[in-house]
Amino acid sequence: MVHTCEKYITLVSIPCPRMTGLARLLIVTLMIGCVALFSGAVAQEYGGDQTPVPTMAGGETNETNVTITSPEVNASIPAGNVTVSVNVTNFTLVEPTGQPNVPGEGHLHYYLDAPIPTNASEPAIPPTGGYVISTNLTHTWENVTAGEHNFSVQLVNNDHTPLIPLVFATVNVTVDGNATENATTVNITAQDIAFDTETITVPAGANVTMVFNNMDSVPHNVAIYDSSLRSEEIFVGDIITGPAEITYNFTAPSEPGTYYFQCDVHPSMNGDFIVE
Repeated sequence: MVHTCEKYITLVSIPCPRMTGLARLLIVTLMIGCVALFSGAVAQEYGGDQTPVPTMAGGETNETNVTITSPEVNASIPAGNVTVSVNVTNFTLVEPTGQPNVPGEGHLHYYLDAPIPTNASEPAIPPTGGYVISTNLTHTWENVTAGEHNFSVQLVNNDHTPLIPLVFATVNVTVDGNATENATTVNITAQDIAFDTETITVPAGANVTMVFNNMDSVPHNVAIYDSSLRSEEIFVGDIITGPAEITYNFTAPSEPGTYYFQCDVHPSMNGDFIVE
């Protein structure tokens, strides 16, 4: 388009004593027309006044993110079982079953005292420390000893390679005392599509061992949320079909208050999870 305009400008710029003023007017008119045509092409390509939005490699937008909601950064927590809770945005968690990579989907790698893997061509397996593959927004590390520890979580592709740019979160905590100082055991039973209690009470920050007995021949679990709106997961237990029994381990919230528990399969089975 610019070359064409230059051609016309060259043609009309041939010196002519009697046409000097007219030639200048034609040149100005053609230049204005070229600018208008070029502006129209740009507007058509980007949709009027829209601005192109950069995207990350692999198709994830800048909104793809993972954060650790519990434990908090530099928190002091008791030794024993430590539950890490996370929040994921603009990313779909799917079980890794050998399927090809798809932009915007994958799963989580949880790490304990491990460096974040950064090699885009290799599975995100740290050389040291612990790691767990998961599609759950919580993971409980069992028997964490006293001392300084680091908990991390990373978003990875279906083939376990890390997203590029890297998407991860990490917190450092101090674990003190021993597992028996703040341990609590809770027993709960499901029978006839109902729990045997509507209230569970535990100490703040306690290492909770929950023994769940499903006496029904249908699937149940116990899941704990911030409220009945379920805006934030505190702990989500595995679903089991009875008759069967399972033991859950997790850390209660450090903030006292009334939370909420339910069966995710049958939400009408629910109650108050009270932290004192």
